[in-house]
Amino acid sequence: MKKLILIFLLTSHYCFSQKNIYPINTGESCSYQIYYGFINAGHAIYSVTKKNEEISVIVQGRSNSVVDLFFKIRDRYESKINTKSLLPSYFKRNILEGGDKINQEYFFNHKNNTVKTQKGEYKINEKSQDMLSSFLYGRTFTSSFLKRKSPFFINIFINEEEYNMEVKYVGTEVLNTNIGKVRCIKLKPKVQVGRVFSNPDDLNIWVSDDKNHILIKVEMDILVGSIKADIEIAKNIKFPLSITD
Repeated sequence: MKKLILIFLLTSHYCFSQKNIYPINTGESCSYQIYYGFINAGHAIYSVTKKNEEISVIVQGRSNSVVDLFFKIRDRYESKINTKSLLPSYFKRNILEGGDKINQEYFFNHKNNTVKTQKGEYKINEKSQDMLSSFLYGRTFTSSFLKRKSPFFINIFINEEEYNMEVKYVGTEVLNTNIGKVRCIKLKPKVQVGRVFSNPDDLNIWVSDDKNHILIKVEMDILVGSIKADIEIAKNIKFPLSITD
């Protein structure tokens, strides 16, 4: 499940000159059905709350009872973000996948461009994001920006290092989903080849082609199969969704 959550990384440090505003309501949430190949493997859900000048976003993923029998998954991610700077102050990641556990906490200091973790203090680039804050910041982009021919780049601090990911616009598609036929923007982030992926083009994501840019679908080929996520429920969405029927 942690491989799937990594797709919530749509941001670019080149765009902070824009007047970006989060297109969300407090209480917004979306849930997704997760498939491993043709197997119904589990669910993921995210929720957003906003209080004063801070946004909290939580993403949770878990395997279903059948998958639990041979590979139990319980993942939780949390980020706290300033609504004015659009930068994270805190990030937490707790993962249980089979016999593997990961527990991380990051404390960001953007005045000094540093982040403290359990492993020490690290210098970061100006206006760096974590994996969840980058997803929310990416949603502030206009559709015209996401559809531009030139790729944009994701600057994110993850696993005690920074990674600048290239994201390309692929096209516009209408997807038949559980919430209706949704017009989507298809994007292809370039991933790192190694532990998870065998090809840098093994990940595709679809976001709604409207002011919300909520995540609609994910497809990824990994070293040991393929994973897909389809939206099931969308609640408290701020703007009308690009539903065509």
